Amino acid sequence: KIIASTRSSEYKTGLDDDSVADNVLTFPEVGDADQTSVEVQINGDYGTWDFVSGLYYFTEDGGNLQAEGNFVGPSDDFTLDQEVDSIGIFGNVGYNISDNLRLSGGLRYSEDDKDAAANINDPLPRSFKSISYDDISWDLSLSYTLNNGLNTYGSIQSGYQSGQFNPRPFCFGSWPDCFAAPADNITAVNYEVGIKGQPFERLQMSAAVFYTDYSDLPYQVSSTSGGGFTTVSLIVDQTSTGFEWESTAYLTDTFLFQATLGYIDVDVDEQGGTKPVAPLTPELTWTLSPELHIPMATGGEVVLRADYSYRDDMWGEPSDDPGRMTRIPSRDIINFDFSYTSSDQSWTAGFYGRNATDERYTQALINVGDYILNILSNDASEFGLRFIKDF
Repeated sequence: KIIASTRSSEYKTGLDDDSVADNVLTFPEVGDADQTSVEVQINGDYGTWDFVSGLYYFTEDGGNLQAEGNFVGPSDDFTLDQEVDSIGIFGNVGYNISDNLRLSGGLRYSEDDKDAAANINDPLPRSFKSISYDDISWDLSLSYTLNNGLNTYGSIQSGYQSGQFNPRPFCFGSWPDCFAAPADNITAVNYEVGIKGQPFERLQMSAAVFYTDYSDLPYQVSSTSGGGFTTVSLIVDQTSTGFEWESTAYLTDTFLFQATLGYIDVDVDEQGGTKPVAPLTPELTWTLSPELHIPMATGGEVVLRADYSYRDDMWGEPSDDPGRMTRIPSRDIINFDFSYTSSDQSWTAGFYGRNATDERYTQALINVGDYILNILSNDASEFGLRFIKDF
């Protein structure tokens, strides 16, 4: 099997940082990126044995430019360019020990080479940086099918992410120290056990418990101090423990109830008296979705469905310092869909609502010093009629 792709993109954007009509603080920006990837696989199945193997190559060349901006008067150009080459060699072998028991394991070697250049001000010298990363990741899993058809599994997997150059280096006094990438990879080992299938005639479900141990995770943690704030760059270890549940209960022949539940507890190691928190990580999420099917005398069917989703509060930055004012409140969303399908199932007409209570909620918060950047949801209430016809 050969999978190949190529992609080119360009964008034009910018920031007006003063909220006044005059051109005081404006930073227009343009950018582009070209990406190409090729993957070659050799797979096989030999009775109780099977395998997947392959080679992977990815390259990207991109950059952005802030030109003719204004920083309380004309400012110089800001440029950032990067080229990435990535290769991977992988293989996974599975063995059916019995009709119900299967063991599988795999290895992957990854290597990333990154060349980058940046300049935050024309008089400053353009900084050129190169860095390479490599890692061997692996996985091991065991699955067993119970007599009632339920499938249980356990797995141990390692993961890898190469370090990244600072995408917005801005340090006039210490240039180019802020334009750098971590020396170490970000790695993780995940332990997971789960069960999925149909334990009862009218219940389908899947549940999993996981524990993930991260190493060399970069965090930039800010804290308020007097009239300003300080920011420290930390390389930390982190553990995440969680539980996930999905289910569909067929309470009657015409009424079903879907539910999901997610819980995660994150602990980040303290360094130098600073203990970060995981940003944008709600501890609890859950959904409820009842669905009622009403057969009509004409042979058609009316379907009434509602969806409720809840997301717990969380922090916009890796800091729970109240002075940063980046705590994001919880939010609730309600959707509904009422539809009628004809007896021959050739057409469907319906009335729907998205975010029916017009909940306006924050997606992300970051304190940049002079103000708090609030990324708001754009999902205002939407109600509509829908008609679908099959020919």
